[in-house]
Amino acid sequence: MESKLSDFLLDKMSMTEIYQPVIIKELLNNNGKRTKTDLAVALARYDLSILEYYKKIVMRWPKDTLTKHGVIRYEKNSETFLLNSNFVDLDNSNKEIEICEKKIASWIYKKNNIERSPQVNTSIRYRVLKRSNGKCELCGISKSLRPIDIDHIVPQSFKNKNGKIEKDGVLIDVNSEENLQALCYKCNRAKRNTDDTDFRRTKKLVRDNIPDIIIKDGREPKVKTLKGNKLLLALNEKLIEEHSEYISESDRIKSVEELADMSEVIVSLAKLKGYSREDFLKVAEFKVLKNGAFDKGYFYEGDVTKIKKSKP
Repeated sequence: MESKLSDFLLDKMSMTEIYQPVIIKELLNNNGKRTKTDLAVALARYDLSILEYYKKIVMRWPKDTLTKHGVIRYEKNSETFLLNSNFVDLDNSNKEIEICEKKIASWIYKKNNIERSPQVNTSIRYRVLKRSNGKCELCGISKSLRPIDIDHIVPQSFKNKNGKIEKDGVLIDVNSEENLQALCYKCNRAKRNTDDTDFRRTKKLVRDNIPDIIIKDGREPKVKTLKGNKLLLALNEKLIEEHSEYISESDRIKSVEELADMSEVIVSLAKLKGYSREDFLKVAEFKVLKNGAFDKGYFYEGDVTKIKKSKP
């Protein structure tokens, strides 16, 4: 007789991600009890992007440094790291393991102190997330799909004893809004704490009425008019931006608004190539009449059999 859990797993569980079965398996293997950290670690083992990232990390600094000092050797064919036997007796390595554990604990403690002291002001954090519309300012993914971090553009490790960093030739507080950007955890991890790249899209193509809206809001916008190839490049970049925002938007109404933004950018591109809005729509209608739309959901996977042409 099947258990209620088996019934849930087989008949009721719908999956858009791998999370549910991994969590259930982890609980089953550990007497039905795990902390959120335990479960996060378990999920990370199945995240190919995280695994690939750390595979690259392992093959760079750790491998090169440990090989240079003769601690390890690497066998390329089996992709295996081997601890050199002349460095330690593996049967009596408790002392070395204890040293490693202390080093790890010390590093974590030091890192947490750097990141947590002082904390980014809550209101500043809110403004940074609001400015980014709750999306990563590098890849554009929404906070609903991936956690968003508040990243220090100039890393905290660069601050002086007074908590100041130099940005654009001026000393500012490391936690000031000018030094903060919203990045998803994946982009933030890839940026690391030695990179000071500013990914904020503070300069971008905007709709025609936006400058007037900014003025009515009591601000003075700095705007220049693009033409020709510069406008083409800006429109192409805008199309990528709007596409990214559409892909990451989970709200049904907002996703349609993102499609409308994409549509307007596409019309502007058509105009730049000498087609009016009406001309562009006629081309779109012609394509529908000739090849159909995408309403039926046909997904072409190749030919099942080759059709022999009859001889005349």
